Amino acid sequence: MATAEITLKRMLSGELPLDKVGPHLRHACRRALRSGDFERMRLAAKVVITELARRGELLGISFDAGADNSAGKGPFCMAKGTRRVFDLSFLGVDTVIFPNKGIVPETAQPSVPPVSEPPPSPLDLDVFTGILGAMEQAQDLEIGDPRSGEKSTILVGILELLNRFIPQFPMFAMLNGNNPVPEDQVQLFNINTDETENGWLSVRTPGHSVWIPDHGELPAHIRKQDGLEINPSAGPGTAPILRAVAVPLWEPKPGDRASSSPQEAGLLFMVTQEDLGRDLLLGLGERLSRFVTRRWQHQREVNQRIHVDSLTGAYNRAFFDTQFPLELERARRSEVPLTLVIADLDKFKRVNDTYGHQAGDEILRVVARRLQEELRRIDLICRIGGEEFALILPDTSQDAAQDVMSRLLDSTFSATVTTEGETIQISATFSYGAVTFPAAGADPLELYRKADALLFISKDLGRNRCHFWNSDGDHLQILPSDPGD
Repeated sequence: MATAEITLKRMLSGELPLDKVGPHLRHACRRALRSGDFERMRLAAKVVITELARRGELLGISFDAGADNSAGKGPFCMAKGTRRVFDLSFLGVDTVIFPNKGIVPETAQPSVPPVSEPPPSPLDLDVFTGILGAMEQAQDLEIGDPRSGEKSTILVGILELLNRFIPQFPMFAMLNGNNPVPEDQVQLFNINTDETENGWLSVRTPGHSVWIPDHGELPAHIRKQDGLEINPSAGPGTAPILRAVAVPLWEPKPGDRASSSPQEAGLLFMVTQEDLGRDLLLGLGERLSRFVTRRWQHQREVNQRIHVDSLTGAYNRAFFDTQFPLELERARRSEVPLTLVIADLDKFKRVNDTYGHQAGDEILRVVARRLQEELRRIDLICRIGGEEFALILPDTSQDAAQDVMSRLLDSTFSATVTTEGETIQISATFSYGAVTFPAAGADPLELYRKADALLFISKDLGRNRCHFWNSDGDHLQILPSDPGD
């Protein structure tokens, strides 16, 4: 048994061409060697030899009766491109079929092996079910709902997908800044100010990965999670042996900033109880980080296509119907005001009838772009009808909203169009109706109806103006600095 064990260790340590098999099999060989268990090493060698035979990297050979066969009873094989012969009898692999007879030593005469189909590679059910589960969960990652396009929702879904596929590497994401994080999950958390002022987080250079050999250096949020406090291989009272890496998590680049430098959104932590080495873990962590960024970008782009109006680039009605109640709920929880404005282009039907629908489309594109230029990045512009827009202004009181509307009324909305060979400058104005939460109400439908009614008051009183709701019924009217029809 001692001779067989020595032979096994040599085969698994490098005599077999392990670089020709997948990483999971190489990893299984290393674990078997570390265990020192003969049966585990024998099983690992058998699986690897079967796979190498299937790939044609091990070539089966046989000897005539006259050949010196004192070394063993076979079967025999040799690595392709070498003259090293392996006697596999003590492994119990007599069922291995070698599809090629290969090259044999000059002293031996090969016999013709029977023609047979090579067997399938061994099936790792854990890997198979993990891949299938990951595919199923990938199908379930939400798209379509505006909430599924938010940073935290996207990242939670990706982390759950990865942890289901590779549960031996628990993963967490720590985000820079103050991001809304769902309360019912633990894989995503915001950076802790106290921890950034002390320890390695305070001295890490942005963009650099970190090797964490001591679990005590992990953020407190990760250390307290179930399953990370106990090491199954450690004895009673022994500190858990956990190793981890923290790699930069890059935010996807917006489509209009493809040439800009990548923005670090936070850190991706990967924890393990396996002694895989610093370089291997860092490489795996960085590869997983790239996967997260690509999946994040893909899901964001899909949501963008679903929720954006293809003509104007503004959000569409479906987005408004779902997002406005969400923004209202955020304002309620944060106890901050929110203003809703309903805007309608004046005499737009006349533009279509006089200059054609192509001219009308150009006007819509121009006014949507001008609205985006005049408002903040956090403000939401939605095209909710043919020439009707809704403006959601978070954290905006009525006084602040009045300043915004005064600026919009003084803005120029005009487009240059060509019709029947003639270039024409067409100007447009808006009529507006505005309400502010909480003074005007707290129900989304109620606020929309009030803003829409105020819009019609603006239309009836001459257009190109804005009316704000007032509880006394004396609605505030705002006119442009130089009013005109």
